[in-house]
Amino acid sequence: MPTESSPLLSTDGASAAVHSAFQTVKDFSSRPDVRRFALVAALLLIGLSPFTFYKTASPPPQKLPFPGKFDWKPCGPDGLVCSKFVVPLDHLNSSDSRYIPLAVIRIPATTKPSLGPLFLNPGGPGGSGLAIVRKRGKFIQEIVGGRYDIVSWDPRGVGESEPIKCFANAYQQQLYNEFGGASGRPVPKDADPLRQFTAYAELLGKQCQKYTGDYLKYMSTASVARDLDAMREAFGQELTNYWGFSYGTFLGATYVNMFGDRVGRVILDGVTDPTTYSGDKIDWTYSSLVHADEVVDGLGLECEKAGPLRCPLAKPTSTDFKPGYVSRALKSTFEKLRADPIVYSDEDGSAVITGDDFAQVLFQMTYAPSTWPALVPALADIVHDGNASRLAAVGSVAGDSCPVKLDTPEAHYGIMCTDTENRPEHSTREGFLKGVEESSSASWLAGFGWAISGYHCVIWPVKAVERFAGPWNNPTRNKVLLIANTLDPVTPIESAQKLEELMEGNGVLFTQIGYGHCSLAQPSKCTNEVIYNYLVNGVVPEPGTKCDVDGSPFPEVSAAFAKKAEKVDLTPDFGFPFRRTTFRKF
Repeated sequence: MPTESSPLLSTDGASAAVHSAFQTVKDFSSRPDVRRFALVAALLLIGLSPFTFYKTASPPPQKLPFPGKFDWKPCGPDGLVCSKFVVPLDHLNSSDSRYIPLAVIRIPATTKPSLGPLFLNPGGPGGSGLAIVRKRGKFIQEIVGGRYDIVSWDPRGVGESEPIKCFANAYQQQLYNEFGGASGRPVPKDADPLRQFTAYAELLGKQCQKYTGDYLKYMSTASVARDLDAMREAFGQELTNYWGFSYGTFLGATYVNMFGDRVGRVILDGVTDPTTYSGDKIDWTYSSLVHADEVVDGLGLECEKAGPLRCPLAKPTSTDFKPGYVSRALKSTFEKLRADPIVYSDEDGSAVITGDDFAQVLFQMTYAPSTWPALVPALADIVHDGNASRLAAVGSVAGDSCPVKLDTPEAHYGIMCTDTENRPEHSTREGFLKGVEESSSASWLAGFGWAISGYHCVIWPVKAVERFAGPWNNPTRNKVLLIANTLDPVTPIESAQKLEELMEGNGVLFTQIGYGHCSLAQPSKCTNEVIYNYLVNGVVPEPGTKCDVDGSPFPEVSAAFAKKAEKVDLTPDFGFPFRRTTFRKF
């Protein structure tokens, strides 16, 4: 907050005016939120700027709405409107005058009367709310019969909401990703690649602190929950209606336990274990990947049932023809590629495809069964013939020698690591690496990669100003709906069952019998009806309610079947895999 010695105040008259404004605010109210906004109004009245915007990757916009207000403007088709929404940097300190503008997006309700905003969070942490509304907002609005405004935002530190900055420019960021984050780099026989990774992880933490500074302390989920509540108030709503996916379930669980009296209709879809997410990252690896390998097994069994016309992987050999042969062939190919990567070349360039690359394609496929028919031809080529052309096309990226725009994947760590507190035995490099080595047993597909990424939180340079890690049983105004797939690769049904137990009657678990990450991974009219009845009519399903998905993951053969692989976007709609698949061509 400005003071009489602030450089903003260059004359005695201004100092006297501000002193008078402060006194007015002091007399006005003892409530921090009222004092804060009364101070803003007082400073505006005397012609001074009330805002100090925290500068990170980009300068703040020149024109911003008053704190706590929206200024909607068209920003796309289908009635999309966007606004900045100004929130305090530190919700807990009314004497801190720093603010940050959040980027918010909305699709207005199409059916009257509107039930108000339905806030979405796509997960991550670090997922863009703007992106998910643009990509899936109309579909979600159809599920709720057009009765809600579909609203989301880029959380603080993410995307267009004062993003975290860890590099001077995009070129530096690319260099780090190429040399610090790339797998498969050659190292001398006497070198330890894990310790090289940890050195680069420590470098990233120092870089983020250098370029983002004090802002890092204000990126925790507790701060994001307070931003969400500020938006609820700005919409003039008594209660918050919310649908959170993946990490968004941790944000939702945090919100409903911080603001239980403001809980409206809240869905937590694809529940992560809140105790291990906010706790030890090795424990979180085990609690998250319970069914990851089983989803690959399920892909194989569904493929075998569909047959080779719908799934080209369904070709048993003379030595392996018993049920489960597809998943065994996939794992065998992974192991072969780890020992002997493929160098692939065509007219567009060359690429190296390793076992870890192959596993990452599979891992991202487990999120979305809708990608299976399009991607199995690429897998079949490499499994049966060693031909990597279609697999390379799936994840290839053109080398950009002079990037100009910074991406913000570091926001994932900026949020997660301010939410985390590892157990003492995993709070040092040696202790954590021992846990990483053991965690490979959690999943051959993703155990090591998931666990090692958590090392960033061992050496993250700051602690959160506010961190919420329970209790999870605070009373709520309304019951919360928990949704779990029976075979979700990263948010297993066991995590939802645990949260239901922790909530002690405040949450009710609903189960979808299917594969993939979150309920939208596979179509289900039955599930959509449950969600509609809950969000629109307020009907909570009976405990133990279950729904099947519609049809097989492998539909009938289509004309484009053999050509689809190169067109598939592997980026999940919900959640944030530890590494997106990209085969860099040279």
